[in-house]
Amino acid sequence: MKRYNSYPDAKARRKTPKGWEDVWIEFEYKSSSFKVHKHDPKECDIIVCWENDWKDCPIEVIELKEIIKKL
Repeated sequence: MKRYNSYPDAKARRKTPKGWEDVWIEFEYKSSSFKVHKHDPKECDIIVCWENDWKDCPIEVIELKEIIKKL
């Protein structure tokens, strides 16, 4: 699906056991901003954020703060 608006922010590919898949990513400082901006979870696969403050988020969240702590 080709998207022309500014949501989600990026399209990426990731390798899975079944091969490569396209994923749509939204970048936020806090994961809860996704909800505040009224984004549709059906239109996005992953939220990449600094702080995950939305514990019941319906889509995958990658919290950069925790990844950097492990480096």
